[in-house]
Parts: sequence; C-alpha cells; structure tokens
Amino acid sequence: MPDIKTLAAARNVDLVDTFTKSITKLSMMLSACEPIKAAAGETLHHKKITGKLATEEYIEGKDIPVSTYTWADVTTYEVDIKHYRKQTPLQEIKKRGYDAAVDKTDAAMLSDIQRDIKKSLVGVLGGEGVTAVTGKSLTATAATAWATLSNAVEDYGFGDVEAVFFVNPLDFAKQIGESEVFSAFGISYIENWAGLGTLVSTGTVTAGTVYATVKNNIKVYTAPTDGDDLFDFYTDESGLISVSHSATLNSITYDTVAYTGFVFFAEYVDFIVKGTIAATA
Repeated sequence: MPDIKTLAAARNVDLVDTFTKSITKLSMMLSACEPIKAAAGETLHHKKITGKLATEEYIEGKDIPVSTYTWADVTTYEVDIKHYRKQTPLQEIKKRGYDAAVDKTDAAMLSDIQRDIKKSLVGVLGGEGVTAVTGKSLTATAATAWATLSNAVEDYGFGDVEAVFFVNPLDFAKQIGESEVFSAFGISYIENWAGLGTLVSTGTVTAGTVYATVKNNIKVYTAPTDGDDLFDFYTDESGLISVSHSATLNSITYDTVAYTGFVFFAEYVDFIVKGTIAATA
C-alpha cells in the first residue's frame, strides 16, 4: 500500500490541477485571455473614461478646439487571499479508510470553494455605476442590454461586441431548446445564444435579473506564489489555488488547508448592464 504522505502529496497535485483546469476554462469562456499574474502589492482599478469630442468649427488662425479624455478610477480592488481548512479525525480514517475520509471530503470542500467563487464573480457585476435596463422577456431584456453595450463600446472605440449574459437557471432553462449546453467550473452556458452572445447559468443571479458585459472586460488576476513553500503548499504556475495536507497531533486530526489567491475583475464599469425582466400581469 502506498505511503499516506505520498498519497497526500499526489492528492495536492490532483486537487490543484482539477481546480486550475476548470477555472482556466471558465476564464477563457468569459474573457478570451489567460489569468493575469498581479505583482506583489498591486492595486487594481475599476475604470471609466470620461470626456467629450470637441466638435466646434475650426477658425483659421485660432487654436484647434481641444478634446479632453481622462481616466476615472471608480473602485479599487486588491487580489484577495481566501483561506479554507478541513479537519479529518483519525477515527474517521480508521473507520472509512483514507480515500473516503480524506479524498472524498476534499472533493466536497473544493466544490464549495467553487460555489463561493461563483458568488464573487457575479458580485463584481453589480457595483456602482452599472447601467440599468428592462424588458418584457429575457430575450428582449438581453437585446436591450446588448444594444446598450454596443453604444458604449462604439463610444470607446473598442471594436466588436462579444457579449456574455448571466442569468438564473430558472430563466436559462427556458432558453435551452435544442441548443448545445457547455460547462465550465460547474457553470452551464450556451454559445451564440439568440445571436447576441454567450448565455451563462448560475444560481448566484436572482431570477428575473440579467447581467451583461463584454467578454474582454472580465479579467482574472492571481496573486504571487511567494511564501507557499514555507507552509508546504503545492500550487502550479497559475497560482489560482494552493493546497497542503498535514497532521495536527494535539487534536489527532488530518488537516486539508487551501487558499485561493485571485479576483475576478470587470475593468470598465461602462461595459456592465443590469437588466430586469418586467413582471407580467
């Protein structure tokens, strides 16, 4: 039988690999870019461009009318370190075996960590300055949100709109029909939905609400991995999650400790729309 410490080391690798592949797939679906490594102490900014094009008629010999545009930092973020710990008593390992007592409950904890992260993802879309729209149905509301995003993107000169919409599973289920449904990080989604963009299903959105943004607006920033080796954490080059297993003698328990070091970040507040599906009588 393999040594339990060897099993634990292998399990660290497996947990990190499973988590990283899943969230990288989600990141690619949302933003078409790999997670970005933040420098130590780096501050991230939720941005808004303010200004207006000067269109006054030029008078010969006079100064050309000046157009001034400035960056405004709406909200400031830092990469957040979130800590998680699970204890498995020795008695449970003796009773159920290592696989059931440790590995299976590790998987359950990882699933709950993913659920916590999904809440934070939707949380970044509901902040101050988000544009609000309404519609009589999900499709109508999403279409208005898409048009609003199109105007904003055109104003900024940022190219084509690749929209992504976040809705509750109850609203999502009505749209499935014969569409092919994909999955990433425990989130279901439909590509090229209604010709508008990607439709994402998550229970962290309230039924009747639609959040829309431009794909490239969503970034994933990760923390540096400095210090992980001091605590025997295993991580990979992405730094999305670090995991360690160790024995605690004074309680005769086996601890699974993990932390995530990243933040989902919507870079431009003007590229976020919150839609409300109007209730019908």
